[in-house]
Amino acid sequence: MIGDVRGKGLEAVGASATLLGAFRELACKEPSSTKVAEQLDERARRHIAALDGTPEGGEPGGTGTCALFTERFATALLVEFPPGEAVARIVHCGHPEPYVVHAGEVRPYEPDRPGAPLGLGDLLAVPPVAQTVPFVPGDRLVLYTDGFIEARDRRGRFHDLAAPVQSHAGRSLEAMVAALRRDLLHHGHGDLGDDAALVVLERLP
Repeated sequence: MIGDVRGKGLEAVGASATLLGAFRELACKEPSSTKVAEQLDERARRHIAALDGTPEGGEPGGTGTCALFTERFATALLVEFPPGEAVARIVHCGHPEPYVVHAGEVRPYEPDRPGAPLGLGDLLAVPPVAQTVPFVPGDRLVLYTDGFIEARDRRGRFHDLAAPVQSHAGRSLEAMVAALRRDLLHHGHGDLGDDAALVVLERLP
């Protein structure tokens, strides 16, 4: 799982801890990654309701379906590697699409049916869907948060992550990640307006 909680400060830290703890619990017992995503969304809504002082499933002091719009949510990608299968199953929860590196070529893996961010599932009514992407030995999967693509240079241009991923795809994992970090800091002249996380996974023979 890679995710990004909207906001900053202690509330964001608390939400991150809640979702990470829930993921570790759910990933061990739920039968599928879509079930994990559904339960994460429910946990996120409970957390939001507690912060807003709203009883679960209702408006303050009331009952029924929650109609309150909240700016509290988290985006996430869940990635599952089924044993014995050369694929990755990906559940998109409002998160930037990952990049797949295959035979030296880089392409974004855009979902056919993107899911809602965690915490907004009841408002958007978009169920999570797992989609399968080939992931054979030698392939790499690049996961990141929006801090890697929304960083701007002094002319206001966004960072184009696809280009450096292509440039550094032939390096070792450690060297590739280090180079992508350097490129991001160089683009933003060392001044990033948002936190940024990146994970690169490779299937070994």
